[in-house]
Amino acid sequence: MKIDTDQRNGNLHIKLNGSFSQDTAAKLTMVMMRSYQGKGNIFIHTDEISTIEPDSKCTFNDLIGLSKLPEKCIYLMGKKGLAICPDSGKVIIREKQAHNHGGCGKCKNCSCGKKAT
Repeated sequence: MKIDTDQRNGNLHIKLNGSFSQDTAAKLTMVMMRSYQGKGNIFIHTDEISTIEPDSKCTFNDLIGLSKLPEKCIYLMGKKGLAICPDSGKVIIREKQAHNHGGCGKCKNCSCGKKAT
């Protein structure tokens, strides 16, 4: 499992890549404890997780509970976050925006809307 961290806008972003196991849960918790600066949120991006081992969620939940991390500030990003989210965590699943599909109006310099009219 590869774990990359990045500090952006006062928040800690963690990108996971590979298999999520009990060992990964322990490493992730340690990375969070070392990298979190005591303010902002922690966003764990889960899209690149390939497999999730059965007991890894329980391990992650227990380790987060034992850590001094602010549980209310932990957000898992993506559908795979549902499978590993600690009891007190939150999951954010973003819907893909429609680009060039009939006028979403959300694109920078949107040309989609011109096609819809």
